[in-house]
Amino acid sequence: MNILIAPDSFKGNLTALEFCRIATQAIKKNDADAHITQLPMADGGEGTIDAILASVQGQLYSVIVQNPMLQSITAQYAILTEQHTAVIEMARASGLPLLNSKQRNPLLSSSYGTGELILDALNRGCRNFIVALGGSATNDGGTGMLEALGVQFFDRQGKKLRMCGQALQHIKSINLDHFDSRLKNCKFIIAGDVRNPLLGEQGASVIFAPQKGADQAMVMALEAGMKNFVEQSQLLSDVAQSHAQKAGAGAAGGMGFALMNYCQASMQSGFEWLAEMNHLDQWLKDTENKLDLIITGEGCFDQQSLQGKLVGRLCQRADKYQIPIAIICGQQKNHLETNYLNSNISIYSLKDEGMSLEYSMKNVENLLMQKILALFSEHDVALRQL
Repeated sequence: MNILIAPDSFKGNLTALEFCRIATQAIKKNDADAHITQLPMADGGEGTIDAILASVQGQLYSVIVQNPMLQSITAQYAILTEQHTAVIEMARASGLPLLNSKQRNPLLSSSYGTGELILDALNRGCRNFIVALGGSATNDGGTGMLEALGVQFFDRQGKKLRMCGQALQHIKSINLDHFDSRLKNCKFIIAGDVRNPLLGEQGASVIFAPQKGADQAMVMALEAGMKNFVEQSQLLSDVAQSHAQKAGAGAAGGMGFALMNYCQASMQSGFEWLAEMNHLDQWLKDTENKLDLIITGEGCFDQQSLQGKLVGRLCQRADKYQIPIAIICGQQKNHLETNYLNSNISIYSLKDEGMSLEYSMKNVENLLMQKILALFSEHDVALRQL
């Protein structure tokens, strides 16, 4: 049997690499002769660096940076050997999992640490950057990142601001005199699948800030601050307003906007970028070694999963090449209407009915092992019918 294992991570619970390892062990117990290809995936958020280094040669670098609450931590980024391209995963320096529940406050959090990662890569000679957005704890419009790279923000008294979400409302002027000049010769690509604009009902503050600890009053303050940041940016660049409206500008608490407006970044689907880098389509269309099955997965599977998320995009590709695909999720929130599925797709949940979410998350590795073993047992009819 020729099998491709290509999962997303179970956010904060199981990495895509761990999924691949466990699934491979389980399959080999039932079929020692199975030919297995591991291709951990990501959508631009958590796990992007691990996924790319699984198939592209590169090196990890560790840097002491400031976490979202400006406490010193060690974070890593990657430099791809052939392209000498830095891959920056924002979540590693400015991510929500770096904070406990009491620390989560998008009025106070800063993306400064992400800027420190970019600065270290600049110092190592990198001029091409892939910035993976996702899992951020911040809603500062990327101003913390810009501050680390030399941009100065001042209030109406002329006092320099230390940027965070609540500081956005107080920006009266922006000074680019000390903005790192090397950035003019750099190319930035934003890898992410969030398509929200910066402002408005579908913007960063309204849609994502509540997930980071904001109440309604905080959301209103953050939205007002974002509008002020755009207005002040417009005084320096007459394209700031248009950048704020672009799809993806609201990604990672407005980091998308900062990269577009101040670093001339272009937006690319995180999944599509990674699929291109690890040659996913070549694996799928190989007729000489045709795949018998694709196994993928994600933490929470719902109606949106097949409508643009990583698993859905993989299902579209599997359907194109007529390859059966098994989706293994941590939990299935609701049952999809049958017209969203085709005969080549089967869905399996690790969280059975009556099982608590806490138990399923705590025992995710064992549950995944048992589910794969069951799928590949000779008594499992569902898999044989794929």
